[in-house]
Amino acid sequence: LIRASNISTVNLECLSYDGTVEALSKLPLALPRKATAPDIFEVTLKRIRRIPKITVHLQYPPSENIPDETITMYAGENLRHGMLIRGVQLNDRLAKRFDTANGGNCGAGGLCRTCVVSVSSGSDLLNPQRLSEQQMLADVPRQRLACKAIVGYGMKEGELTV
Repeated sequence: LIRASNISTVNLECLSYDGTVEALSKLPLALPRKATAPDIFEVTLKRIRRIPKITVHLQYPPSENIPDETITMYAGENLRHGMLIRGVQLNDRLAKRFDTANGGNCGAGGLCRTCVVSVSSGSDLLNPQRLSEQQMLADVPRQRLACKAIVGYGMKEGELTV
């Protein structure tokens, strides 16, 4: 917020929907004053769009003794990347790779199965599988490669359980 004499300006560029609303709410109220011109508020808003939120419930296998947790992601986010940046340990180092007998992960190339997740509910919030992913996971239809799954497909909000 920049204030010079009786003109207030707020920069809304590159803010999220919530950030824009918050910035606008911090503008001072215009109160009429005696013998002075009223405050002038100039707002230039090119585009504002609320990005849908997806609540992702993470359920771990009971054998791992890890408590279930919930994270919030936004439409258009890659499931693998979103989970990793939120501190969720994803890659199963013991998972059997699809492309080779070696262990390890392919670094989000969609060539292995180390980031595979089982989708219990909310699969309609994920983008459709491409042919290569369908072929790789043909034996487990409820599973997805997290590196190829985009949440909030079609700009939808909702809950996803993996």
